[in-house]
Amino acid sequence: MRDDNIIPRKVVGLAMHLLREIREERIHLEEIEEMGEELRGQGYSDSEINAAFDWVYDRVDGVDPSEVMYRSGYTTTAFRVLHPAEQAVLSSEAFGQLIEMQTLGMLDLEDVERLLDRAMAIGGPFSQDDLRTLVHSYLFEEGSRPGNRGGALNLISGTGTVN
Repeated sequence: MRDDNIIPRKVVGLAMHLLREIREERIHLEEIEEMGEELRGQGYSDSEINAAFDWVYDRVDGVDPSEVMYRSGYTTTAFRVLHPAEQAVLSSEAFGQLIEMQTLGMLDLEDVERLLDRAMAIGGPFSQDDLRTLVHSYLFEEGSRPGNRGGALNLISGTGTVN
């Protein structure tokens, strides 16, 4: 995919990082804003940081950190195996990242299926970076997840604006 997809990949990666930190109780939700300066030093822009922070706040505000991954619909004892056609479209690393996103509570089972359907429709192969771009469009673009908190965030590339 093209370089103009760097911002979406960075936002999704940052949201994953924040969810990991919260779930493993290395930081608390109230403390993530204090990470802003450190993240800017790592090359994240204010708009990327704000988009990720807003999405994480929407997702986990009021939820006990140890419960983030156990919210209804986000975990299961089922194990998803890719069909050979899906394996041709999604790299094993990208599929592993998809499973991690589900484990972190970013995605539920229905989300995983929808993303796999989109990847199949687009064609591949999808790398981890390509998957993050796809996930960004699914999670952050307005109307992409009806009825789900956090689905209306939209990062407008190049403007530094978060809506």
